[in-house]
Amino acid sequence: MSTSDENGPEPPHDADGTARRDFLKKAATGAAAAAGGLAFVGGQASAAQPPTPPSVGAEIPCSCLAPGVPLTIQAATVQIDFSGQIKVRVESANPLNPWSLKLKVIGHEVTGTDNGDSGEEAKSAQREGLGRVHIKQSDAEVTPESLLEMTQQSPPKFEQTMFLNFTMTIENPPQQLMERSLGVSLTKRPEPLVLTTKNPGKLVGHLNNFPPQGEVYQLQNPIELVVPNHDETIATIDRFPVQVGGLDDS
Repeated sequence: MSTSDENGPEPPHDADGTARRDFLKKAATGAAAAAGGLAFVGGQASAAQPPTPPSVGAEIPCSCLAPGVPLTIQAATVQIDFSGQIKVRVESANPLNPWSLKLKVIGHEVTGTDNGDSGEEAKSAQREGLGRVHIKQSDAEVTPESLLEMTQQSPPKFEQTMFLNFTMTIENPPQQLMERSLGVSLTKRPEPLVLTTKNPGKLVGHLNNFPPQGEVYQLQNPIELVVPNHDETIATIDRFPVQVGGLDDS
């Protein structure tokens, strides 16, 4: 009957022990390789861990870039490039799902300029531009909370919904529009026109990162703009593709 260990090979026997030393070296090398393989697998598992969500109370500033936003005013549509910033604050988190967060927009401000049509861009008579067009959050307290959800862990995917209430100030509004809005005839250049959102705009972003790193949010509903305390729609925004990127809060 053989007395060798059935759970592993029997070390070879030789007179001077050389074969035995070679066997032990190979066994040690194999064990090291196996340990390295386990460490690599463990590293992969660690790398696959989802990112940590921001804590409640954290404020996250981001840049905003919205090129070619169509603003329709007095039956004419102009394209305006807006740029600026937006900031959100984490209001609450679901204790059963740390990546189910409620966010509050606490700062949103972008500016663009419409210089009018001239030269080859003019379809008929030259159109005077609207000048500086400034969008600013109107009241953070009445703005609906935004939502952030992780929709996939590996690789991470997120969906964020943001609601925007804002005022729009148009530096050089068309005189006929101002006369209709005010109900009077004007004998001099009108003052800037201030409009406000009739209902919040809803933006949705499908993200690979949060804070976002240049991902684009799309408008889900047309934004109607009215003179404060009036119901008549003066201007509309049908698309608002805004590229959002993280900023250092400095």
